[in-house]
Amino acid sequence: MVAVRALTMATIGVLMVVAWAQPADACGGGGVTVQTGGAAIGAQRIFISVRGDKTDVITEVAVPATSADWGVLVPLPAQPTLDPEPVTTADIDSLDRVTAPRVTVNDSGGGGCGCPVGAGSSKAGGTRGDAGVQVEPPVTIGPLTAVVLTGDTGAAVNSWLTDNGFVIPAAQASVVDTYAGAGRYFIALRRNVTAATGGASSVGVHFSLPVATRALPLRFARLGAAATVTFTLFIASGEVAAPTAPFVALTLKDLDASTLRDGGGYAVAVQQAVNAHGGRAFVIESTQSSTELGASYLPRIQALIDPTAKLTRLTTILPASALTDDVTFDATFSGEVPRLRVVDNQPLRRDPLGPGLAVGIGLALAATVRRGRGG
Repeated sequence: MVAVRALTMATIGVLMVVAWAQPADACGGGGVTVQTGGAAIGAQRIFISVRGDKTDVITEVAVPATSADWGVLVPLPAQPTLDPEPVTTADIDSLDRVTAPRVTVNDSGGGGCGCPVGAGSSKAGGTRGDAGVQVEPPVTIGPLTAVVLTGDTGAAVNSWLTDNGFVIPAAQASVVDTYAGAGRYFIALRRNVTAATGGASSVGVHFSLPVATRALPLRFARLGAAATVTFTLFIASGEVAAPTAPFVALTLKDLDASTLRDGGGYAVAVQQAVNAHGGRAFVIESTQSSTELGASYLPRIQALIDPTAKLTRLTTILPASALTDDVTFDATFSGEVPRLRVVDNQPLRRDPLGPGLAVGIGLALAATVRRGRGG
């Protein structure tokens, strides 16, 4: 069984082959968080900032409370530069809080890519590479150790993963094929020795790409996803970002009032609205200028946003079966984006998805996977 979490796609530079000291389960993805086997991760928060021809991504990686070997594989479309300084969950929580939508409801109700991989056996010596695969030296990012790798073909990448303890079932290997090849890369992460054994932890992984891109590889996230998956994106760009067709942009005004009031609450209302569009919709929950965001104390994140940019928060809640198409956010939304929805003019009830439900990237999807013990 495996845990999967989606992130983004990028490139490697140094031609150096490395491997995990322990075998690992892994999966590729692009900015999404999902998990299979046991405690499935069904939500993800992703921050994407486009500045000229550069993209910065912060994806939240939640390390599960398990003593089993564990890892994450992230597919990328250009060469990434990894930031060894982790972004704290507190920073991501603060961004979540200052951008969260609000719903006023009456007292009668309310409420607020991965691919699966199996464990493999350890190899003598612990390190080796395969023809057609290039791997950079490892980088420590808080409780995680990361390497960037690229392969000429999906077969080469799958072979490297297998030889280094990342075991992907043959029936799912074709997913890696889709996100591998010339000019495509993966970030592979695992819990390192500085993390408490068996203890849960969460950290934001920041990396930059030398291209302007806002994409979410949902197809990859389907592998190993929980039955229902929530994605919340924070996209900083020159305009109010919206998904491109066939995906549509919704706002709080499109949520059903009766559901918000007494039919299950905010999350249920979002899911219903998305389902009504065949699982191809995102709710634009708020938008604000860089100046407005600057009123909050978010120096680490603010430093990655262009002073003229707008920050758009979007959320979708999908069944795993709907993760069939990748999505880009290159469209511009020109309508009104309310951050407050009033139902029956009752007292204010703050009911966003919240940090626990929305865990994070336009570009990046990370696949979190449980790593198996060596045999």
